[in-house]
Amino acid sequence: MSQASVDLLLRGYRAFVAGDLDVIEGLLDPEVEWVGVGEVAGVADREDVLEILRGRVAEQYSVTLDRCIGIGDRVVVSMRFSRTETDPTDERPLQSRRIHHVGRYAAIVTTRDGRVVRVDEQPSLAAALDAAGIEDEVL
Repeated sequence: MSQASVDLLLRGYRAFVAGDLDVIEGLLDPEVEWVGVGEVAGVADREDVLEILRGRVAEQYSVTLDRCIGIGDRVVVSMRFSRTETDPTDERPLQSRRIHHVGRYAAIVTTRDGRVVRVDEQPSLAAALDAAGIEDEVL
Protein backbone atom coordinates (compact mmCIF):
# COMPACT_ATOMS: atom_id res chain seq x y z
CA MET A 1 0.00 0.00 0.00
CA SER A 2 2.99 2.35 0.34
CA GLN A 3 3.12 3.25 -3.35
CA ALA A 4 -0.64 3.89 -3.52
CA SER A 5 -0.37 6.19 -0.48
CA VAL A 6 2.56 8.08 -2.02
CA ASP A 7 0.68 8.39 -5.33
CA LEU A 8 -2.35 9.78 -3.48
CA LEU A 9 -0.20 12.35 -1.73
CA LEU A 10 1.49 13.34 -4.99
CA ARG A 11 -1.91 13.86 -6.64
CA GLY A 12 -2.85 16.13 -3.74
CA TYR A 13 0.44 18.03 -3.97
CA ARG A 14 0.01 18.61 -7.71
CA ALA A 15 -3.58 19.74 -7.19
CA PHE A 16 -2.48 22.16 -4.45
CA VAL A 17 0.25 23.66 -6.63
CA ALA A 18 -2.31 24.05 -9.44
CA GLY A 19 -4.81 25.60 -7.00
CA ASP A 20 -7.34 22.82 -7.74
CA LEU A 21 -9.20 22.51 -4.45
CA ASP A 22 -11.93 20.37 -6.07
CA VAL A 23 -9.40 17.56 -6.56
CA ILE A 24 -8.10 18.01 -3.02
CA GLU A 25 -11.64 17.85 -1.64
CA GLY A 26 -12.12 14.50 -3.38
CA LEU A 27 -8.93 13.16 -1.79
CA LEU A 28 -9.99 14.01 1.77
CA ASP A 29 -12.02 11.55 3.81
CA PRO A 30 -15.28 13.08 5.14
CA GLU A 31 -13.97 12.49 8.69
CA VAL A 32 -10.41 13.71 8.06
CA GLU A 33 -8.37 14.70 11.11
CA TRP A 34 -5.71 17.38 10.81
CA VAL A 35 -3.51 17.66 13.89
CA GLY A 36 -1.28 20.71 14.07
CA VAL A 37 2.12 20.74 15.76
CA GLY A 38 1.66 20.59 19.52
CA GLU A 39 -2.11 20.16 19.34
CA VAL A 40 -3.93 17.26 20.99
CA ALA A 41 -7.21 17.44 19.10
CA GLY A 42 -7.54 17.16 15.34
CA VAL A 43 -9.71 19.09 12.94
CA ALA A 44 -12.54 16.65 12.26
CA ASP A 45 -14.53 18.88 9.90
CA ARG A 46 -13.41 18.61 6.28
CA GLU A 47 -14.71 22.13 5.60
CA ASP A 48 -12.29 23.52 8.19
CA VAL A 49 -9.41 21.72 6.45
CA LEU A 50 -10.52 22.98 3.04
CA GLU A 51 -10.80 26.54 4.39
CA ILE A 52 -7.22 26.34 5.67
CA LEU A 53 -6.05 25.02 2.30
CA ARG A 54 -7.97 27.76 0.44
CA GLY A 55 -6.08 30.31 2.50
CA ARG A 56 -2.75 28.65 1.75
CA VAL A 57 -3.48 28.59 -1.99
CA ALA A 58 -4.49 32.28 -1.87
CA GLU A 59 -1.15 33.15 -0.23
CA GLN A 60 0.56 32.07 -3.48
CA TYR A 61 3.53 30.34 -1.97
CA SER A 62 5.93 28.45 -4.17
CA VAL A 63 5.93 24.90 -2.76
CA THR A 64 8.59 22.25 -3.40
CA LEU A 65 8.20 18.66 -2.27
CA ASP A 66 11.52 17.48 -0.80
CA ARG A 67 10.74 14.02 0.59
CA CYS A 68 7.81 11.66 0.26
CA ILE A 69 8.38 8.34 2.03
CA GLY A 70 5.68 5.66 2.06
CA ILE A 71 5.32 3.33 5.05
CA GLY A 72 2.25 1.17 4.65
CA ASP A 73 -0.76 3.47 4.76
CA ARG A 74 1.32 6.43 6.00
CA VAL A 75 3.50 8.89 4.12
CA VAL A 76 6.17 11.08 5.67
CA VAL A 77 6.31 14.30 3.72
CA SER A 78 8.67 17.26 3.81
CA MET A 79 8.19 20.47 1.80
CA ARG A 80 9.76 23.89 1.41
CA PHE A 81 7.71 26.98 0.76
CA SER A 82 8.59 30.54 -0.17
CA ARG A 83 6.99 33.79 -1.22
CA THR A 84 8.14 37.35 -1.80
CA GLU A 85 5.90 40.29 -0.93
CA THR A 86 6.39 43.70 -2.37
CA ASP A 87 5.76 46.87 -0.38
CA PRO A 88 2.18 47.94 -1.20
CA THR A 89 3.06 51.59 -0.49
CA ASP A 90 5.94 51.58 -3.01
CA GLU A 91 4.72 52.11 -6.59
CA ARG A 92 8.09 51.58 -8.26
CA PRO A 93 8.00 48.53 -10.57
CA LEU A 94 11.45 47.32 -9.44
CA GLN A 95 11.18 48.21 -5.78
CA SER A 96 13.97 47.18 -3.48
CA ARG A 97 11.93 46.78 -0.30
CA ARG A 98 10.55 43.27 -0.24
CA ILE A 99 9.65 40.79 2.45
CA HIS A 100 10.80 37.21 1.91
CA HIS A 101 8.92 34.36 3.57
CA VAL A 102 10.67 30.99 3.61
CA GLY A 103 9.80 27.93 5.62
CA ARG A 104 9.63 24.18 5.87
CA TYR A 105 6.71 21.85 6.46
CA ALA A 106 6.73 18.22 7.62
CA ALA A 107 3.90 15.80 8.37
CA ILE A 108 2.79 12.20 8.52
CA VAL A 109 -0.20 11.63 6.26
CA THR A 110 -2.37 8.55 6.81
CA THR A 111 -4.48 7.20 3.96
CA ARG A 112 -7.27 4.65 3.76
CA ASP A 113 -9.34 3.49 0.77
CA GLY A 114 -7.78 6.10 -1.52
CA ARG A 115 -8.38 9.09 0.76
CA VAL A 116 -6.46 11.08 3.33
CA VAL A 117 -7.85 10.27 6.79
CA ARG A 118 -5.30 12.01 9.02
CA VAL A 119 -2.50 14.57 8.81
CA ASP A 120 -0.13 14.86 11.78
CA GLU A 121 1.99 17.97 11.34
CA GLN A 122 5.51 17.72 12.73
CA PRO A 123 8.01 20.44 13.69
CA SER A 124 10.67 19.03 11.32
CA LEU A 125 11.46 16.19 8.96
CA ALA A 126 13.61 14.59 11.70
CA ALA A 127 10.63 14.66 14.08
CA ALA A 128 8.34 13.18 11.41
CA LEU A 129 10.79 10.37 10.66
CA ASP A 130 11.21 9.68 14.37
CA ALA A 131 7.42 9.63 14.95
CA ALA A 132 7.06 7.23 12.02
CA GLY A 133 9.81 4.98 13.39
CA ILE A 134 12.28 5.61 10.55
CA GLU A 135 15.96 6.34 11.00
CA ASP A 136 17.09 9.17 8.75
CA GLU A 137 20.45 7.45 8.10
CA VAL A 138 18.60 4.53 6.46
CA LEU A 139 17.29 6.82 3.72
